Amino acid sequence: MTDVNLNNYMYEFIEKICNEVGPRESGTEQEILAGNLIEEELRNFCDEAHQEEYISSPHAFLGGIRYAASLVLVSVLLYWLSLLIDLRILLIGNYYSIIFIIIAVILMIVSVSYFILEVLKYHEVYDFLFPKRKSKNIIGVINPSSSIKRSVIFSAHHDSAFEFNTLYYLKRFGQIIINVGYLGLGIIFIGTILKLVLQLLSIELTILFLSFGFFFIMFVPIISVYILFHTYHPVLGAFDNLSGVAVVLGIGKFLSQNKDNPKIFPKNTRIYLISFAGEEAGLRGAKRYISAHFDQLKEEETMVVNMDSIAKKDIIIIHDKEPGIGAKHDPKIYKPLFEIAKKINPNAKISPLPFGATDGGAFSKKGIPTTSIGGLNLKDELPPYYHTRLDTPENVEKEALGQFLEICLEYLKYVDTQ
Repeated sequence: MTDVNLNNYMYEFIEKICNEVGPRESGTEQEILAGNLIEEELRNFCDEAHQEEYISSPHAFLGGIRYAASLVLVSVLLYWLSLLIDLRILLIGNYYSIIFIIIAVILMIVSVSYFILEVLKYHEVYDFLFPKRKSKNIIGVINPSSSIKRSVIFSAHHDSAFEFNTLYYLKRFGQIIINVGYLGLGIIFIGTILKLVLQLLSIELTILFLSFGFFFIMFVPIISVYILFHTYHPVLGAFDNLSGVAVVLGIGKFLSQNKDNPKIFPKNTRIYLISFAGEEAGLRGAKRYISAHFDQLKEEETMVVNMDSIAKKDIIIIHDKEPGIGAKHDPKIYKPLFEIAKKINPNAKISPLPFGATDGGAFSKKGIPTTSIGGLNLKDELPPYYHTRLDTPENVEKEALGQFLEICLEYLKYVDTQ
C-alpha cells in the first residue's frame, strides 16, 4: 500500500527536524520551532491545521530527581546523627535524637511522594515549585467524504528527552541501578519511620537500628547516582519520537494523494493528526489536550492510535496496557491493530509497557478507547539510543516507518467500514 517515495518523505522529515531544529526540550523555542514545521506540513494535507497553546511546568517531572535524591542522603545523615546520640557517641541532648529523626522522616516523605506521584504516576503534585513554560500541540483535521460517524486520532510527540546518564554510561546495568535505587528508597523510608515510632514509644532496639544504619549506607552510592540521573541537555530524538510524528505526517500525505479514491479515502471517519508537545515532561501536552476536548472526544466516539519510538522493521509492539500509570488500553483498538500488524509482519507482538508511559496512556486513563504502538521493546532489551545522544536518524529504518504507516492506513480502512 505504501511506496518508496512516502518512506523517503517520512525519513527526510526526521532528518530535517534534526538538522534545522535539533534537540527539543519541552517548553523551549526549539520545541515551538519543530511544531511550526509540523503545522506547515499538515497544512499541505489537511482541511484544517492549527496550534493549541498550553502552560505547564515541564521540569517538575524529572527536574526534581536530583533534589529528591539529595533529601534522601540528608535523611540518612540525620538518621545516623540520631543513632550516634542513642549510642552515647555523640554527647548532646537526647531530645536532639528525636528532632533529627523527625526531620529525616519529613524529608523522606517529601522525597518518596515526589518519586511516586510525579516520576512514577505522572501526577502534577509538585509542579508549583518549578517554573511555568508555554508549549503548543499541533493538530490537523481531515474530514471524510460523507457524513461523520466517528473520529480517529493518530498521534505522536515532537519534544525530545533529556539524556539519561545512567543509561548512556551504564547501559542495561543503569536500568538495574534505577530499580535497586527505588528498593533502597523504600527500605530507608520504612526504617526511618520505624525508628521514629519506636523512639516515641520509648522502645530501645539499638542493634536493629544500627543494622538499618549500615544497610542504608550500602544504598548511598546508588541513591547518589540519581543526583546525576540525567543531564539538562536534550537528545536529538529521531527515534523517540520524530519517527512517530513522521508516520502521522505520512498518513496525511497518503490520504491527500488519494482523496479522490473512494476505496482508500475514509467515507465516515474524521481523522485528527496530532503531534503533542511535552510528552517527555510527563505527558503534559496530551493531558492538556484531553482536558480541553474531553466532551468532544466522547461525543465523536473518538478512538486513538498513538505512536511512539519506531526504529527497526522487525520490532512492532502493540501495547495493551501501561502498568506504571495504571492505564489499560482498549482491546477493541489493540486487537484489530495486532491482527493487521501480524499480516504485515509476523514479528508483531502485544506487550505491556514495562515502565514509563506514553501519550496514549493519558487517553486510556480518561476512558477514551486507545492504544499505543511502536518499536520500543523495553521488556526484552534496552536499545543504546533510548534517551541518549545516540538517538539519531541513522537508527530509524525507512521500511519500519513504511510498515507502521501501512498498519495505520489498514486500521483506518477497518474502522471506516465498521
